[in-house]
Amino acid sequence: METTVKKKRSKPFELMRALYSFIIIFCIPGLIITFFAPSFTVELTRVNPERVDATVSKNLLFIVPISRHTATNLVDTESVVMDGGVIRRSGSTTSSGSSTGKIVGQAEDNGRLLLKGREGDPIELYVSPVNLYDVEEEIQYFITEGKEPSLRLWTVSNWKFGVILPAGILLFWVVVFVMTVWSIFTGQS
Repeated sequence: METTVKKKRSKPFELMRALYSFIIIFCIPGLIITFFAPSFTVELTRVNPERVDATVSKNLLFIVPISRHTATNLVDTESVVMDGGVIRRSGSTTSSGSSTGKIVGQAEDNGRLLLKGREGDPIELYVSPVNLYDVEEEIQYFITEGKEPSLRLWTVSNWKFGVILPAGILLFWVVVFVMTVWSIFTGQS
């Protein structure tokens, strides 16, 4: 009977394999999740006492900007909370198009904030309804009464899917990655 000897790979190769697995298993799902529930970085800059410019970056995985919009000479903000509505079990449909099925849940509300400048189109960003009015109030205060040269805010469109879920996945895979690296260096399987 022949015994097979398992070929031991080099440590750099094993580290690259662990890193590649980490990227495939965490980063791709994290990118997809945060694409649908992104975070935003809002940077307000006081050019002079009468003029405030706004730059908004849409981010994936909290820090990777995928788009950037600028509003010059910011004058106003407008916020809207959009009702998520009810979730119904499928049933028959009325002539007006509404479902008559049993109500099984409530969809989440969405918050939208528009930053309006004197020139150009307004910038639209989505903010969790929990934080919407606080963010709007802080921006309005900076525009009208603030004396600081700049203000930087980080907002998220949905706390559960934009922060808690990706952070939980990240924490789990960081632990797995560290354990893998530890086993590679110590030689334990």
